[in-house]
Amino acid sequence: MAYLTREQLTYVDNTVRQPNQRELTAMSLFRTFNVPAWTTQTRYKVMTTSGQATDYVDGADNLPVVDLAMTEATSNLTDIGIAIRYSRQQVGEAQQANIDILNPMATRARRAMAEGENKIIFNGKHNSNPALNINGLTDKASVLGVQESTAPVAFDNMFVDGDNATTSNNNLKIRNWFQDAVGMITHLAGYSNAKPILALPQSSIDRLNRPYNDYNPQMTVLSMIQPWFSQIKVVPEFEHQYFGAKGNKNDLGYIFLNDASIAQIPIAQSVHALPQEYHNGWTTIPYTERLGGLVMYYPHAFVQLKGINDPKNVK
Repeated sequence: MAYLTREQLTYVDNTVRQPNQRELTAMSLFRTFNVPAWTTQTRYKVMTTSGQATDYVDGADNLPVVDLAMTEATSNLTDIGIAIRYSRQQVGEAQQANIDILNPMATRARRAMAEGENKIIFNGKHNSNPALNINGLTDKASVLGVQESTAPVAFDNMFVDGDNATTSNNNLKIRNWFQDAVGMITHLAGYSNAKPILALPQSSIDRLNRPYNDYNPQMTVLSMIQPWFSQIKVVPEFEHQYFGAKGNKNDLGYIFLNDASIAQIPIAQSVHALPQEYHNGWTTIPYTERLGGLVMYYPHAFVQLKGINDPKNVK
């Protein structure tokens, strides 16, 4: 009779529970915190600050002040899951041919769980009942309370063939725009020395990595802005096809800080196996996880980057 040994099942379990680092985009960018296992909603405090300097005259008693407001917010949690399924026949044939069927199944299951985590954090989960929604970073800035900035030139329009002057000017505009966007974070009280993270779709990073112009092929906008960031990460979920209304053609990017005091991910149940199910010669091992969307304690430490691609160029 063909069967999987306890050691083989342990291998599958460990592989599903321990993902490859490159799959963990969301979990590698943000810290997590534990909540009770059966939590469906968590409450937290959101901090916002406001204040603007004005001219000062000796003796003036009407100077503006910096206001700090703390409001209570909630975040819903949801379950994601995947199952590994195999038959006695499959196991028997694999053992007979000395083929490993465990690694492909376990690796794909773990990747599916990581993709589920990423989608919740970056794109959220939207229901017909808004009370059950989980906001993702690709939701509107006005909903999330984050800052936003729009690129003066779409990255795919930066380079004009045969026109070095226009290309150089466009590149300079984007370089200066990034500097201003970083300043939206470093000008926050207490963060003047911070080096935020830049997250973009791969296509945007590729465009920023093109030569500044024909006369400076060794220089790119990406190389110019790199010193301002602690990390530059690829986030596929910021591509237009993964969020927004049907037919959305606008990509997004982000500049943000990821300290535990700024944002975290609530975890109620880490990835774990449920009891095996056996039916008609098939064995199924379900794996589930319960987590929430990104809890942003300080939304102003996030800048949503818009206008980074030209919708007209999207096929």
